[in-house]
Amino acid sequence: MRPRLACLLLAASLVLAGCGSDQPDEPGAIRFTEVELPAGAKPIVLTPVGDLLAIGVRRDGGPGLLWLGPHGALTSTFEETPVRPAGMYGEQAYWYSIAADESQVVAIGGKTGGAHGNVRWSVWRGSVAGLAEQPQPFSTFGGYGAGDLVDAVLTPEGPALIGTWQNPSVGLDIMVWRPDGKYWERQAVAGTALENERESLKFPLAASGAGEGALIVGWELAGGRQRPVVWRADRGVTGWRMTRLPDAGRAGAAVSVSCTGGTCMVAGWVDGKLALWELRADRWTRVRSAPVPVSPNQDLASPVASDGHPAEVLADGSRVVLASSSARGVEGPSGKVVATARVGRTLYVATEDKLWQAELS
Repeated sequence: MRPRLACLLLAASLVLAGCGSDQPDEPGAIRFTEVELPAGAKPIVLTPVGDLLAIGVRRDGGPGLLWLGPHGALTSTFEETPVRPAGMYGEQAYWYSIAADESQVVAIGGKTGGAHGNVRWSVWRGSVAGLAEQPQPFSTFGGYGAGDLVDAVLTPEGPALIGTWQNPSVGLDIMVWRPDGKYWERQAVAGTALENERESLKFPLAASGAGEGALIVGWELAGGRQRPVVWRADRGVTGWRMTRLPDAGRAGAAVSVSCTGGTCMVAGWVDGKLALWELRADRWTRVRSAPVPVSPNQDLASPVASDGHPAEVLADGSRVVLASSSARGVEGPSGKVVATARVGRTLYVATEDKLWQAELS
């Protein structure tokens, strides 16, 4: 990957624009500058890959993939790394998830369609050299019993897709798909921590590779309470166990996750306020976070590390903040925060139509 991408990066260019904020400077605020993407490209998904950033964008009515290099050089994969859909829904897909390392890229796309307006899912595989949709039988992700796809994950034992599928008795099980050649197959979850029960209804919201295995975050409805929970597989995507996150108040949910090696950060909400948790040395701890309001149906971008602690970039009223133990304002990004990622000292924030960057200490 590195020699090829190095050539691409040398030929690319990056234009940085001022943040252009009409608001007065806020003491201690983090100043972002805009990264000007190719014309018409809107960032949807951000995925750190070593010292690179994969940027899943929507452009010309379809999906695209850009790479941002370690020295701020931008190259579009439309020319050098084609994105090849296999059908109408792939051509019009929005990115839902992109998992990548130095040798492979696995992505989930989706586009509503059909008589019932359900999401028609597409799965994509490739590398920096090219990304192609893998056509699947309709019954792989659709049809009777279908749920949603949540995230793609990479583990040392191979890639997997995390989503939901109908339980024979109640609700939707958390489901895992693994590749069998060019097709993806559902895995048996009966009798595991991913299976739904009348006394424990499970709702996954995000997933990530974690060390040798994977981590799923979401919430559980049990005993009339909504609790934030995680499901962890220590190796690959088998042997799952569920853990209720600590200091969960009266009601809460784990909404997003980011992992580096075996250390993971989770963002969610407890009793209507932002909540952050951290996994270190196999132990979950809720860390202090500013009391920023978060609604039960609010999306949260992946948490990032700031000053060695979990932090979340989100809207707090009319302003965007970097919230950890306190809420620090940011200059530049405004509106809905779509995605975040940290690569080295650089924090990237995607809003609904722009990409921003700032250097953290």
